[in-house]
Amino acid sequence: MALAQACVIGLARGNEPATPPSPDTPRLSASALSTMSRGEAMVEAWRLRDEGRWLETLAICEALLQRDPADDDAYRLRVLALADLGASHRAWELYQARPHLFEPVIARRLQADRVARMIVWGGLHPVSPESRLVEMQAAQAALAGLTAKLAATDDAAVSRQRMANDELIALNTLGQHEAVSERYRQVVADGGELPAYVGAAVGDSLLSARHPELAVDALEATLRDDPEAHEARILLVYAYVESERFDDAYALMESLQASEAPWLTRAGARQEYPNWRRYDVDVTRVLVDSFAHALADAQRRAESLVSVGAMNAHLHQTLGSVYLQRGWGERGLERHRVAKTLDPDDAAPRVGEVQALLDLDRTAEARRLLAELIALHPENLHAQRAQQRWERRQGWQVNYESAWGRNTDDGTADTAVASPLGSRDSRHELRVASPLFNDRWRLTAHVLEANADFEGERVHHRLFGAGLSYVHDRLQWGLEAAVPTDDYDDGTTVGTWGQWRFSDVLAGRASVYLNEPLASLQARRAGISADAARVRLDYTPTEFTTVQAGLEHLRYEDGNRRDSASVLFDQRLTSRPHFLLNGFGGVQAGRGSREDAPYFNPTRDASLELGLRADHIAWRRYDRHFRHRLAVSAVNYWQEGFGAEWYPQVRYEHEWQLAAGRQIGYGVGYARPVYDGVREDRVSFDLRVAWGE
Repeated sequence: MALAQACVIGLARGNEPATPPSPDTPRLSASALSTMSRGEAMVEAWRLRDEGRWLETLAICEALLQRDPADDDAYRLRVLALADLGASHRAWELYQARPHLFEPVIARRLQADRVARMIVWGGLHPVSPESRLVEMQAAQAALAGLTAKLAATDDAAVSRQRMANDELIALNTLGQHEAVSERYRQVVADGGELPAYVGAAVGDSLLSARHPELAVDALEATLRDDPEAHEARILLVYAYVESERFDDAYALMESLQASEAPWLTRAGARQEYPNWRRYDVDVTRVLVDSFAHALADAQRRAESLVSVGAMNAHLHQTLGSVYLQRGWGERGLERHRVAKTLDPDDAAPRVGEVQALLDLDRTAEARRLLAELIALHPENLHAQRAQQRWERRQGWQVNYESAWGRNTDDGTADTAVASPLGSRDSRHELRVASPLFNDRWRLTAHVLEANADFEGERVHHRLFGAGLSYVHDRLQWGLEAAVPTDDYDDGTTVGTWGQWRFSDVLAGRASVYLNEPLASLQARRAGISADAARVRLDYTPTEFTTVQAGLEHLRYEDGNRRDSASVLFDQRLTSRPHFLLNGFGGVQAGRGSREDAPYFNPTRDASLELGLRADHIAWRRYDRHFRHRLAVSAVNYWQEGFGAEWYPQVRYEHEWQLAAGRQIGYGVGYARPVYDGVREDRVSFDLRVAWGE
């Protein structure tokens, strides 16, 4: 609809009269017309047309043709008046009946007007989704035919340029955004300019094709020619956002809000005053806030709008998108389904519904709805990106993690370090999951290798394992087994884990392992393995807050029973488009049943941690980004028999996202922990690679 309006603007400007008629100018009466001769009536008709009074011109022509249907002059002027009024299709029909009455330049103008009108129709709301592009495809075919017939006349270049501009609008509606982008680049390279009425269509295609800087140039040029081009102003806000120019986006938003009167409703105003331009501004503000990590503000604005426009499908869809960004899959799904019910032909609610179902692991249901979406809207880029996410989710999943550490205690040689981690340690793990089958199951395989040096002896632990995982709706479940290949333990590891999502904000997880693969390497050095059981609750009311509470029980072969409990939190303190500041920390406590275990096993211990983490997005381009994080915390560790000590922890990391589902991260850390009253220095490095959904 918006692009159709842009086309209408272009047509209106092409037909604008040099001198608009005055509303006080008297109309020619039927009795006066009946007393005029044919010649006098034709002179009057031409005069009225020159003044832009096309309806009165048309009335005279109709009267003359009633007198004499063979009057070619009246017939010709009637066609021209219809074209002036914008009745392009009717003018073209009448032209075809008597083409010999029109000069070639007029004939080309009539045909171009008809094609332009077809483009307008092609952008209007369709009768059905299946017929959405039929009229626009017909318009494009007619435009191509007209271009091919253009003769080498004086006005041919002008005609070709106008048709090229009209075709940009058609290509935009047909979703051929790269073609629009290439043509825009060629116009810029040739030193040309586009008329303002096609600026919004070109800007929309440049954004859809992910060329935001070019979109900024095109839309700013449009607004220089037509500062009141509303759609171009809205699109420029998005172009600034997608160019990561949030300050410019917010400045333009403030200007737009100040320039548009508020939308007044009957409940709060003396009279109802709908302002659809202000509606566009308000919805755009919601989306800009969501892109800038101001999701709480976005939610508040969206819910306020929905409370007024409860039957507006677009508002429900917008609110549903905000809910999904906040991690509320169930609430987001509900809103998108309301929007689809209100407007079943719109692609956006369907895209949101598929995204919500994928977030909720309702894969089979998402499969069916995605097939319907692609069948109805094959050219829609958001639908195509939902399909790409689906394909990533269905395919192979690969995760690799490595970590290295070095520990030294004050004034002690490396080989004498008594740290439970050893003087040097490393851990490497590769996990691979097969493509999803039956929309729920994956086969898994993993390799784990852990090493640690204790007083000159290296403990080496390697596992090869395989398993099966299941995910559907609220339930995730997995089973795996692994065989060691080291000299310290020959017991097979068998484990199972499960997770249940109680709601959008609460999930629980439990696991049980025989021959726990992450048990102390100090204990493994002594030939002692352990079984483990863990439970955890994750509470995430919003993306700003996360609280985890967990219990762990380790049952060692030497009879030692070690229990621990923890409560961890992470709280967003500051949100900016490219900067996030979080506070984090937690409380942990544990106890062991043996005092003489040949590994680090405090009879009682506890710790308190408080810290800050700064997260800066240094560069971002749609699905790709580079961000770095610095976390600093202070830990107070208490161990029975040794008292309490404070020590610092610092970690700095980089994260590169090379594409959607393709991520590399690495980081370095430093800490000064205390074990058995001895302070140590620990330096660590880690690497992470993720490939898949």
